[in-house]
Amino acid sequence: MISIVIPLYNERDNILTYKDELFPKVEHIAEVIGESFQYILIDDGSRDDTYPLIQDLARERSDVIAATNGTNKGMGAAIKHGLRYCEGDLVVTMDSDLTFRPEDIEGLVAAYRASHPDCVSGSPYLEQGLMEEVTFIRYLPSKVVNTLYQIALGAKITCVSPIFRLYKKEALDGMHIQSNNFEINAEILAKLILSGRSVVEIPVELHTRKYGESKINTRKEIVNHVRLLTKIARIRIFKGDWD
Repeated sequence: MISIVIPLYNERDNILTYKDELFPKVEHIAEVIGESFQYILIDDGSRDDTYPLIQDLARERSDVIAATNGTNKGMGAAIKHGLRYCEGDLVVTMDSDLTFRPEDIEGLVAAYRASHPDCVSGSPYLEQGLMEEVTFIRYLPSKVVNTLYQIALGAKITCVSPIFRLYKKEALDGMHIQSNNFEINAEILAKLILSGRSVVEIPVELHTRKYGESKINTRKEIVNHVRLLTKIARIRIFKGDWD
């Protein structure tokens, strides 16, 4: 089984597309690769009817688990909450707005089956033309952040911050994940790399969201990334630990 963890915050309009844009695409992949999937939908204290909507999906589908943080705690907190429900040996994390398309999960699984790494990470930076829908205002800070992580980690990795990945569940079990916000994806990847775990990247196209607004607080995330980058540099230089 492969578990798909999706954090949600005020995403009612995107949830309404799942019956057409998420479930059928993953069901097709399941048939092609011979795997079963479960969906773990985690509401992060939404102010709209996100939670009632995912509860409806859980009542309609036995492969859907709906849970909530109760209050808004951040993407990282939602992902950590969702990991508790994973029954699969593999875990896929993805955005609720489907800006990384569900059909690209097949590529993550194919890359995993090729060499069985601890993580397969989707990157729109590996090839030209994978970020054509992304505005320059959004592209530039993302490129800067990912370049800084590449330098800090000393790894040939092009994309550290996005959520779209496949993990071996056992690689996450026992990992003390501290981040509660968007930088959780960078923290997890950094911990895998610095502990000698294997990470491979595949090219994946990044789209823009059709509904709703981005939940990123730019100033807050800059501060969080600077803290994490500083911690990574300290660990690499002084051989310290994360705590």
